[in-house]
Amino acid sequence: MKKTMITLSVIVICIVIFFGYLAITKPNKMPFIGHFFDKTVYGSLYYFNRPDQTHIYSTKDKIELKLYVFNPVDKKSESSVLLFHGGGWSFGSSYSLFKICRDISNNGITCISADYRLALKHNSNVIDSMSDARDAYKWVLENSEKLKINKNHIMVGGGSSVGHLAASLAMVPYDDNKIIENIRALIFFNPALNTTFFDSGFELPKNTSERRMKFWFFLKKLFEGRSIELSPSSYVRENLPPSIIFHGTNDRTIPISIIEDFTDDMKSKGNDIILSKWKGKGHQFYRWDKEVYPDVIKEVVKFIKDNYCLLYTSDAADDTPCVDLGGRRI
Repeated sequence: MKKTMITLSVIVICIVIFFGYLAITKPNKMPFIGHFFDKTVYGSLYYFNRPDQTHIYSTKDKIELKLYVFNPVDKKSESSVLLFHGGGWSFGSSYSLFKICRDISNNGITCISADYRLALKHNSNVIDSMSDARDAYKWVLENSEKLKINKNHIMVGGGSSVGHLAASLAMVPYDDNKIIENIRALIFFNPALNTTFFDSGFELPKNTSERRMKFWFFLKKLFEGRSIELSPSSYVRENLPPSIIFHGTNDRTIPISIIEDFTDDMKSKGNDIILSKWKGKGHQFYRWDKEVYPDVIKEVVKFIKDNYCLLYTSDAADDTPCVDLGGRRI
């Protein structure tokens, strides 16, 4: 009986200490449940799929922004993939992409998951997140030798809101009026490629819940009146990187019609883009649906290998040079 009481007392003390730690470390704007989720669920993901390398690519306002690198044991492609996690520019964790990155690296491709500043955690805005995404890409480019990757074969991708960040690198000439020209391809998962509705007079449906409505206005504020100017859909032009979009037909957060319009616009400009529709699937289905997840990863890997240079193994039938879709030597 005494041992049981001691054990219970220790457990209670540990719980009190843990929740005290959460209360002390919680960012002002972050809901407590969100902070709890960040420290426990996301935090534990680090240990399930540990990265092979970790690098600090930038420090802003004493915030260390990191890149987590997953290296293939048997490298089969010169392409590498830099991924940004979703979360409405506000929450989430680069740890949430660790499993995807590990599975991509297990197919012979280097995969990198990136931090960036989050509104609820770092009191940042969309421009801050865009700036971080650009710095992350530049760091990978400048340190390609250290990472043992080909700097001409870096692909960029992201899910949900951060599909916006990935696309902005190649499409949105904000502030310094420049875009990044040498991105090899773009990989999107239910992406926010059209943000113009925040400032174009769009009205939320009358049956929108109060919680969703508050979050919508919070996101609108993050753009500081520049949602049209910062929307990738405002900069569709010729000669953009080849792209693939994974999207559920039942996505209520980003309706499939918005993605179909974007895809049609891209094709009308002669761009190579694939819209992979998943019938009956909702937002972020690629992460939570265990049945379709393996098929999504296969399609991602196929897109990379079909479109970009493969390294030939020692037992290859010949020494055919590496070529891209246009038949050009690389």
